[in-house]
Amino acid sequence: MLIGTGMKRLLLSLSLPLVACYGGERRNTGECPAGETCSPETPGGLDFVGNRLVGELLLSGPRATAIGGTQAIALEYDRGDGVDVALDLPFTADDNGGQGVKVDAISGSQVTVRGSGSFSNYVRILDEDGLLMDRKELTGAALNKIELVTTDFEKVPPNTQLAFASGATKVGVALYGDVQTGSGAASQRIIDTSMALDFASATRTAWDTLEINSTPGSYYIGVTAGDKPAAPIDFIVVDHADSVIAMTGNPSTIQPSTSASVCFQAMSGTRYVAGLTWTYTVDGVTSTKGAGDLTRNCVSVQTAKVSGTVSVSATAGGQTTAMALSVATTRELPATQPAAATSWITTAGDRAAM
Repeated sequence: MLIGTGMKRLLLSLSLPLVACYGGERRNTGECPAGETCSPETPGGLDFVGNRLVGELLLSGPRATAIGGTQAIALEYDRGDGVDVALDLPFTADDNGGQGVKVDAISGSQVTVRGSGSFSNYVRILDEDGLLMDRKELTGAALNKIELVTTDFEKVPPNTQLAFASGATKVGVALYGDVQTGSGAASQRIIDTSMALDFASATRTAWDTLEINSTPGSYYIGVTAGDKPAAPIDFIVVDHADSVIAMTGNPSTIQPSTSASVCFQAMSGTRYVAGLTWTYTVDGVTSTKGAGDLTRNCVSVQTAKVSGTVSVSATAGGQTTAMALSVATTRELPATQPAAATSWITTAGDRAAM
């Protein structure tokens, strides 16, 4: 999976650390690594672009690969005109013994690696003469948790399992492992593009995403990933919500001529219902957010008022709730806003510990 020039420009416009994330050692430092003899064909080094994770905006830089699983690393370089393109020069790949990942296959501009252990090792890309084009440390990690996640950045309450709205819906399957870092091990999303997903009549739209048209009920999605046996993951489908409530952490005030984000949660028992269509009314003005809309369970509230309150109501799954924001005076500061999207992309859901 290659990252396009348009996406790169978008990430750069957002001041995101694109090169530091994707770049190999030579690309990031501008120097040939110690002990290596570098190729003149890629003086600017290479980008190593991993597979995208459902529910996350950025492509992987790359993330750890599940032991027993695979990841396709796309190689790109700058030919001198400031535009990154897929590597179109002959190359080979070396994994330095492959304690963490081993080179599994080469196809076009991609190197597929397979997780081999809870370690990191360099993957070295070499030209026809055996000279280093660039290298990057890649990591393997043991799969220890699987959960279902939303696909369009809904804000899900922490530690809350999911139910999904009936009808056509997209379901993400997230893999987790304890990834070794310089300060120890940390639980992170990991990748296995060879993961098998089993659900009758589902359409697979990405390595970790299913599109399912289902009726209310309790089902299982069979997931086989890494070096683990198949695991049945609860997939709960509902046609309504039991309640809609304002989320903890919403602001209670709003400044004149500014905006504030207000979020709500639709619940079926103790589960957050993902994939609903939301209707909002803010001081009499109605709007709707559904499939294709980011953060569909949050609404941006704006006001030109200088005093009083702003009324906000939210409806989803047949349930409605309402709240009011006080218009703050110029001496008052608004309450803390909900966290930015990138801090809650990884959401709690159904999981199977292995």
